[in-house]
Amino acid sequence: MKKLLLMILTVLLLVGCNKKVEEKMPEDEVILENIKYKLNQDDSTYGIKYKIASNFRKTDTGNAINYFSEKIDGASYFVFRIFYYKNKSIDYAIKDSTITYDRKWETKVGDLDYTVVHFINPTNDGSQTNIYYYKHNNDVYAFCFTAIIDLSKLEDVFLKQIAYE
Repeated sequence: MKKLLLMILTVLLLVGCNKKVEEKMPEDEVILENIKYKLNQDDSTYGIKYKIASNFRKTDTGNAINYFSEKIDGASYFVFRIFYYKNKSIDYAIKDSTITYDRKWETKVGDLDYTVVHFINPTNDGSQTNIYYYKHNNDVYAFCFTAIIDLSKLEDVFLKQIAYE
């Protein structure tokens, strides 16, 4: 009986020691296409403050602030943009930012309620876009995420860190 009990304990110990401990990713990190983006760098625009990753590439096109991924094979594989609509409604912002969309819904991210529209880009590359609209005071902010891959984790991490002034 003692030998059987000792054998069972040995097997359980060996099996238990071989299990991998799953690492919990920090709340401000996202890994996309095996590239880590740690959203811990302060940035601001249009009266809001937020966190970005040091390896995002930022451009300003005049009507939007753009953040691009690192390049893979010479091309970015995602981009997200921030649009600002002073003294406008969410309906106005939606009509201004997209011609058509296939889905529209309301969602809560952190403590804030967003209106979201989704569409597949007409470029035939399979990329999809989610645009999150949020009305703060009289102004509307639109956060546009576009990629072929799933950006839901990036969307969540970025949107939860926005501070409206």
